[in-house]
Amino acid sequence: MHRSITLWSHPRSMSTALERSFIERGDFTVFHEEFAYLFFVHEQRADIPHKNPDPDHPMTYPDIRDRMRAARREAPVFHKDFPYHALEELLADPEFLLGQTNTFLIRDPAEAVLSHATVHPGLTREVLGYEQLARLFDEVRELTGEVPALINAADLATDPQGTLAAYCAAIGLDFRAEALNWSSGEAPEWKTWSGWHDDVAASSGFAKPARNYRFSLADEPRLREFVDHCQPYYDHLDRFRIHPAPRGAFDIPEQAGRPEMETTP
Repeated sequence: MHRSITLWSHPRSMSTALERSFIERGDFTVFHEEFAYLFFVHEQRADIPHKNPDPDHPMTYPDIRDRMRAARREAPVFHKDFPYHALEELLADPEFLLGQTNTFLIRDPAEAVLSHATVHPGLTREVLGYEQLARLFDEVRELTGEVPALINAADLATDPQGTLAAYCAAIGLDFRAEALNWSSGEAPEWKTWSGWHDDVAASSGFAKPARNYRFSLADEPRLREFVDHCQPYYDHLDRFRIHPAPRGAFDIPEQAGRPEMETTP
């Protein structure tokens, strides 16, 4: 059985850009938000725009989990998801959590919430994702007796080389410089939720977010309330972030300049 790496995050955290890097590596079977089918399609716990579900996709937690387990017989697996899609099921399934390498990614809620509202103006507290992310992080830390690898999107945006090198070192994975860049275009893994990933699909590598938001916190008190709700969970998680590897700790070429764009989850 090959290893499995899961990236747990919240919406609009640059997690899809990190996932795209793993697609570029070519040595992992990549799964994109598999448990979203449970939350948004099977149980319909919340509404979401840009949804084009595959009717043949498994819908229940056990079936989705087992689909990814089966894939590990053929190749290593990388799975990116948000814990709120299946939090109670995950907390009740320590065997699944212990059978994979659980990693985490966070972004400043003042940025993530505005980016989220730009793509999904009707978002509700149930889909913000920070509270559930913190609960899962603490559960994994207790189960394993170790602090899971956690990176901050600010580091990934400003120093993708050092951040990705530190992330790989923390989880015992070889760092591949060629995975810092990719060809633009939509990955097949994103088809169900393709409207969420237009910017990263148009990109060719990591870049700082452009912050072209539809709303401001000053104009939308509801969004300020959301940020205030998420902030304590973000602060708790940020205490455990790993920092980018210093220049010289890895041997990679300088990256060409790229236009700034809004990376997506």
